[in-house]
This record gives sequence, C-alpha cells and structure tokens, in this order.
Amino acid sequence: MFLAENESFSLCGNLSPPLTFYTAYKVQLEETVADPSTDTYAMRILDVIKEGDTDVGPVGKLRPFLSHQHCRGALGLQKGKTYLIMGSSRDILRDDQYVLDEKTWVEYWPTTEECQTDEHRLSCLGLEDMALMYTVFGCPQ
Repeated sequence: MFLAENESFSLCGNLSPPLTFYTAYKVQLEETVADPSTDTYAMRILDVIKEGDTDVGPVGKLRPFLSHQHCRGALGLQKGKTYLIMGSSRDILRDDQYVLDEKTWVEYWPTTEECQTDEHRLSCLGLEDMALMYTVFGCPQ
C-alpha cells in the first residue's frame, strides 16, 4: 500500500535520499512480449504526474517498457491493469523506450471499484493525493 508503508520518496529531486524520481506516469498494460532475456511491456500512458525532459507529451501514446525476464515474477504486471510507474529520466532510452530496473517504483493502481473496498482504500487515497499534489502544485522552487 502506498501510504500505509510510509515510503520516503521525492518527485522533485530536492530532497535527500532514499528515493528520488524524475518521471511519474499512470499507465495501463496492453501487451507483454516475453523474449529469452528481455520482457517488453506495451503500456498506454494514461496520465503524466511528473513529466521528464526526454519523452515530452506521451499521454495517450503506447510506450515500450523493458525489463529483464528474471524480474517478471517480482513485477507481476497483468494485462489490462493500471500502474503507477516512477523512475529517472535516464531510464528513458532513444525511441522513447523505458527501462524498468531495481530503481523503478512500480505500484498497482486499483480501479475505481476496487478503491471502494477496505483492501485498497488507503492505497487509492495515497495515489490520488500524490498525483494531485504534483499535478496541481508541482515542485517547490
């Protein structure tokens, strides 16, 4: 859960570690292609919470997210599901390919219906609050 685990992170790059992210997207997994060494996840960018300086204007576009196949189980990504993905702009390669690695934050974003349940309520509130905070207020100068 997002708030319940009380993880410390920053989207602005002006706080000390442990985690600083420079891009944040709400995405939906449309397709997975599993190769012997690399998995490619075709993700639709649904919303930009914090846009990096590499891939400008990605909303509504399909983007490839790459990961080592040995990370498949840990990621647990499922077709049709929605996720929050936060990472570094350095993880966006040419041709707007994103790399999912050990420094990437990937979190399931529950559906509207799931957000009404006790199991997902706190997580949903944390995700929506975080997205609103950075979308509306941005980073402090």
